[in-house]
Amino acid sequence: MLEVKDVTLSYGASLCLRGVSLTVRPGEVHAVLGRNGVGKSSLLRAIMGLERVGGGSIAWEGRDIARLAPADRARAGIGYVPQGREIFPFLSVQENLETALAAAPRGSSVPGEVFDLFPILRQFLRRRGGDLSGGQQQQLAIARALTARPRLLILDEPTEGVQPNVIKEIGRVIRHLARDRGFAVVLVEQYFDWARELADQLSVMVRGQVALSGPTTALDLEAARLLLTV
Repeated sequence: MLEVKDVTLSYGASLCLRGVSLTVRPGEVHAVLGRNGVGKSSLLRAIMGLERVGGGSIAWEGRDIARLAPADRARAGIGYVPQGREIFPFLSVQENLETALAAAPRGSSVPGEVFDLFPILRQFLRRRGGDLSGGQQQQLAIARALTARPRLLILDEPTEGVQPNVIKEIGRVIRHLARDRGFAVVLVEQYFDWARELADQLSVMVRGQVALSGPTTALDLEAARLLLTV
């Protein structure tokens, strides 16, 4: 389980995260929502170790990881799909996938499951990442994260710039990973209805804080929408 407790994060004199807490269990999708600039991506970067937190704690599977480098967090079973995908445009699809093997157990190869989840990638193994469509690049970014064999998957805006049919496919994959494979999933998203249908837990952030959080089935969804639109 991932447990984030009272995390603070500053950029210079600007306090970006103000005592944020978040819990994600295996087999569960936790969606983090909020308007632009409220700290959602900063929270994910803090979990991944790409930003140094000023206070609070981050534990994964009972282990305090707040001082671990990002590469060590990846080896500990945390996969990260950043906003904007950040694939390597001049590497082939195959080479992009193989970059993740540095965080996988020794002797690993690209698992065949990623091609079962995203069949289009098998057709484009020799194609450069930069020549793929936005939706195909997003599938590649998720497949690359899965190549490292994570147990926690963090996704930042996976539907951004992606065509509707691929958004539906990505939702299917996330649901499969959580419910059939037991992954813990943290998802930052702007598309409220898509996140609501997919997530077991929702947290809504406002000005660097979690303003509303709870099980999707019990949460006041109208209050959540109001926080996202006001």
